[in-house]
Parts: sequence; structure tokens; C-alpha cells
Amino acid sequence: EKLPFANSVIVNRQCDDDQDGIFVFVTNGLENALLGTNQSFPVTVTYFDADNNKLQDSNGVFISSPFPNTFSTRSQTIKAVVTNNTSLKCPDETTIQFIVDDLPEAFPIPANLTSACDDEIDPLDQDGKIAFDTSSIQTTILGAQSGLIVKYTDENGNPLTSPLPNPFITGTQKVTATVINPLNTSCIATTTINFVVNPVPKINLNTNGDEDELVCSNIPTFYVSLDAGIQDGSPTNNYTYSWSKDDIVLPSETNYNLDVNSDGDYIVKVVNLAGCYRTRSINVTASDIATINSIDIIDLSDNNSVTINASGKGIYEYSINDPLGPFQESNLFEKVPPGIHDIYINDKNGCGTVTKTIAVVGIPKFFTPNGDGFNDYWNVKGVNNIFNSKSIIYIFDRYGKLLKQILPTSQGWDGTLIGSPMPADDYWFTVQLEDGRAVKGHFSLKR
Repeated sequence: EKLPFANSVIVNRQCDDDQDGIFVFVTNGLENALLGTNQSFPVTVTYFDADNNKLQDSNGVFISSPFPNTFSTRSQTIKAVVTNNTSLKCPDETTIQFIVDDLPEAFPIPANLTSACDDEIDPLDQDGKIAFDTSSIQTTILGAQSGLIVKYTDENGNPLTSPLPNPFITGTQKVTATVINPLNTSCIATTTINFVVNPVPKINLNTNGDEDELVCSNIPTFYVSLDAGIQDGSPTNNYTYSWSKDDIVLPSETNYNLDVNSDGDYIVKVVNLAGCYRTRSINVTASDIATINSIDIIDLSDNNSVTINASGKGIYEYSINDPLGPFQESNLFEKVPPGIHDIYINDKNGCGTVTKTIAVVGIPKFFTPNGDGFNDYWNVKGVNNIFNSKSIIYIFDRYGKLLKQILPTSQGWDGTLIGSPMPADDYWFTVQLEDGRAVKGHFSLKR
């Protein structure tokens, strides 16, 4: 009798694409390959598993001849026994190996590991690149899998090291990670690592204080408008804003502008649509009109002086008798002529001017009662109905004869005695000022 024969059959390795360890092999033509074309006598084919039990597929269906076109199985080696249909039933057998290789998984990387704001402190370092921490990326991609290979390529297909460098300095780009089963390199999985470097808002940080603002604390209606300082022309509604003053958040202030009328350190946090932010600091200082604390007057001398003692938040300048100036930086005025004067203290920041009238007392050394309108009367200067109004002034001739008592509020002595002009000569005076000072001396009448 003719001995049957079983040809060797090769079944390709397959990847477990649904991760259940089972693959549906296409086995159409397997039995024809097993028997060959030269076997002209009838035979019977029986299939057994590795335990020599009658073969079943993964669903428990027994496999008999002819072998089905598809076969669902885990990795296993089966035995095919070919027997002739004679009384001797001469057999031949061979094995057929089905291998289901594990298809790897490539787990995605959370966006928070690969997204960053280009927020270096120095704007010159904001070059669109960030040093990403990649220490957990490969373990995240593999999960609990082991024995696998991971390869990386950049967005241009160029290979990168595996694992990725740490830190990985890059701009926005998509890196492809390929996980490979080394037992079957056709079994691969890929994931895209989307590195994103988001720009921060381009705002004026005001680090040099050039845009610090000033308010006048003495003017309740004086406001200055602060702004978030967007510099690239982008729409202001592309951002959200949070203002604070002296480290206290102003919860209701969420606009691009903030109107303020009090001093303090203001900070605005500007956040773009990507959640990246920068902060801008604006120092608002307060100025104020001056408070006059005292005025020191040295008078009845050849060099009368006035010292103005003022305080306040402002920067002050000083003038005498002219509200428009010229103003001087010094609060000391020397060689001030006797008389009633108005002093002016101006806040250089524009918050206003204060004024006060003062009296510098002085004794004229001569007068000329000739009716020309100049020096026609003699009186103590710096006294009037407000200043030293109760002072007592006497005029004597050189022999001590009282000629005239005059009032500080009057024009003064006209150089006559009982209507008759007195001769040009030196005359004497005594003055008892209301403030308690007493002065004696002489002056000249000139004709």
C-alpha cells in the first residue's frame, strides 16, 4: 500500500491586534498544502493539539478535515495526522505552528507633561524653546509592559535617542514614539508626543519704572488710568486680567484698564488663551499740596530773610509775591525788602499751590515828602491792620521833642508839624511792636 505523506506547512507569525492573545488566522488552502498535489489515493486527515487531544478552535469548535478557511487560536503547535484509507491505515504526520505575537501598546502622554509656557524671566530668553523634563515619558508610554523597544523620531523623521534626552530642549513639534515587539518587529504601536511651547503675553513689564504713575491725594476726583500694557497689537479681549494692590487682590477688577486715585503698588496678571501669563507692576505714588508748618522771619535788619518750613507728599518749590514764579528750589529767601508779602509753595507734580501772607518789618531810612507820589510818607513797613496793628510809633526831633504819634494802619508821617513842613534833618523814632519787640533809631527827611 502507498504510504501517505504530510507536507510541512508554514503559518506566518501574526500580531495580536486586539490584545486578547487570540488571532484569526486565514487558513484557506492549508490542507491542500499539507497533502500536496501528488497524493492520488484517498486519505483521512486528523488534527490534534499539543496535548494530543482532538483539536478545537478558541471557541471550542472541533476542527476536522477539511481544515476551515479561518482558524481562531492562541499560540500553539498542532499535529496533523494523514492516514490512507486502507485496512492498514498507514499514517504520516507533521506539526503546524501558530504563533500569536503580542502587539505592544503605546500609552499617550498627558498634555501637562509636554506643554509649557515660554516664561523665562528675561524676555530675551523667550526663544520659543523649553527644556522639558522627559524622565517619566518612556515609562508612561510603556506602562507595565516589559521587554519592548521604543524608538523616537522628530517631526522631520530624524531619529532621536531612546529614551529621550533629559532635559529635552525643543520648540513646538510632534515627536513620534514607536513601541516594537522584538520577537516580531512587525508588531508595533505608535503614539504622538505633542510638545507645545506657548508664548506668554507680550506686555510692558515696567521693570525700570518708566511708567510709574502719580495721583494727587488732595484731589478726590483726580484719577489716573493704568493699563495691562499689551505691546503686540493683539486684541485686549484675547486675555483675562486680575488686578491687585499692595498684594491684595481686587476681585472686581478684571478689565484691561484700572482707574485709581490712591497710591500703592499695583500688579496686573495678564493670562492668554493658552493659560500662560505675565505680570506687570505699576507703582502709583501720591503727591499733595504743601502744609505750611512755620515761617521763620528775620527782619529789622540789613539782610531780612524768610525761611518757609513745609511738609507733605509732594516735591515743592517756592516763590515770593508771584503765584506764577519764578520758583526756586530753596525754601530760604534772603534780602527780602520790608513790607507785606505773599509766599507761594507749588507742588512740582501739579497737585496745587498754597499761599500765605507774611509781614517783614523794616524801618525806612529816609523819606521825601515832596508830593511826587514816591516816599511821601514815613511809617514802619510790615505793619498794617492785620500785622502788628496795635503797635505804637513815636517820632521825635533831635532834641527829643515828640512831633508825631502815628498808627500802623495810617499812611504815616507827612513831614509836617501842625501843618507846617519840617526841615530836612534827621529825626528819631521809637516803635513798640504788638509782638513785643521794641525798636529805636533815626531816619532822614529829605527835601
